Amino acid sequence: MGRKVTYQVQPLWFNGFKEESFRLSILDMITPPNYNTYAIVFKSDNADEKTVAEWFKQAINATLLQCRHLVGTVEKNQHGDYSIVTKPDSTVELVFHWLNGPDDDYPSYSELERQNFSSRCLGSAATLGIDGMPTARGPDDSPVMVGFQLNFIRGGFILTIQIHHFAVDMTGTTSLVRQIADNCYSIRYGTPPPSWDKAFMDRSRFIAPKIAFEDQIDPMPRPPKHPDWLPCSWLLFHLPPTKAAALKRLASPKDGTRISTYDALTAALWRVIARNRAQVYKPVLEEPAIFGEPINMRSRCEYQGNVLAAGLSRYQKSPLTLADVISDSSLPQLAGYIRAITNSVSQQTLDNTVARFAGVRNKSNLDVPLDSLPPMSFTTTDWRNSRLCDNDFGIGQPMAYRNLTDTVVENMMVIYPPHKGNSSKDQGVEVLLPFETQFLDLLINDAIIKEYFEFRDIEVKNL
Repeated sequence: MGRKVTYQVQPLWFNGFKEESFRLSILDMITPPNYNTYAIVFKSDNADEKTVAEWFKQAINATLLQCRHLVGTVEKNQHGDYSIVTKPDSTVELVFHWLNGPDDDYPSYSELERQNFSSRCLGSAATLGIDGMPTARGPDDSPVMVGFQLNFIRGGFILTIQIHHFAVDMTGTTSLVRQIADNCYSIRYGTPPPSWDKAFMDRSRFIAPKIAFEDQIDPMPRPPKHPDWLPCSWLLFHLPPTKAAALKRLASPKDGTRISTYDALTAALWRVIARNRAQVYKPVLEEPAIFGEPINMRSRCEYQGNVLAAGLSRYQKSPLTLADVISDSSLPQLAGYIRAITNSVSQQTLDNTVARFAGVRNKSNLDVPLDSLPPMSFTTTDWRNSRLCDNDFGIGQPMAYRNLTDTVVENMMVIYPPHKGNSSKDQGVEVLLPFETQFLDLLINDAIIKEYFEFRDIEVKNL
């Protein structure tokens, strides 16, 4: 579909550049070895496509000259683990893709906006991403770190970034997008380029001291998917600001103890998912309720790597049972429990994580797949601060972004920041909720969902 032109961007070709190595940290290698595919949507009625393409080509080249770790591939190193290695001849793929021709049936910008930029309407990475880019690639397969594709559509364009999780987490991706935007703005208007500190690529703080080979241990076998999972889909819901405020009031403790909107939202939706899944899986309600959340531990968001700590229910002094989550505890108690989990994470949590895996001999399979947890488990990832659409690229700000995937993480809720389409004053956060495909009506018709949320679309449907 559509015409394509491919470039191999080679920012490090100049004389004098030598091979450079960026050793990965434990925090990088405990993440899944997958590529995240971010589609960033722009509105543009009259932009000259040739000029826009040239601006982006120059901006991406300038950004990769600064963020050099993204130019390389993951390779085994002399320490027995892995590094990102960049060489003078290293390249990054950049594709320009035209989907706005008379014979192309790709939706226009206005159609995407009307559908709230749902992934179903945007299409898959197969359409908007680089041909042949895998969904995942382990460290022993020398994965590239990033690829870019700029898709021109009627009334706008979509910048797709496919980036390996070993390279950056979501906050690191936000830093990368801001750097591209600032370089693009600089090229467009002739202003000074953005600064860059090579310390943002330094992972040494999270690299453990070397452990003698004889003291190292073999890794635990990678757990398989839990056998009880039924096929799940991801559904997109909208929470208007007025409803978010009402939900926070409902979940706030009477004694004035502070909770956040995140606590209230997560408590309510954990309860929704748990009580409806209980009808499907018939669990033992006296079992501990499993909850987890990745927490960004940065003091500065420019760092490009992974700095996430896990907030887990199993480390709480008084863990809740499934019965507590479903009905026995009040919503304020549940919100307070989530606040306690978040607050329990500290610098010591990161240090303990690094120490825990430092002695593992083979670090190629350190991540624990979320689908190995049982069906009543629940995890969240909060992207509200990854405001990719606040960046000025010199040709305007993006209107929305989505993470394109064909895979549903059965127990993970994703919180998106508000998009900028539809010019609605009551545009709030969006929530991606997983649920069993054959029982979707249970979720859509839940009382809390109907009272506070607007159902927007089925993002991914697995049968």
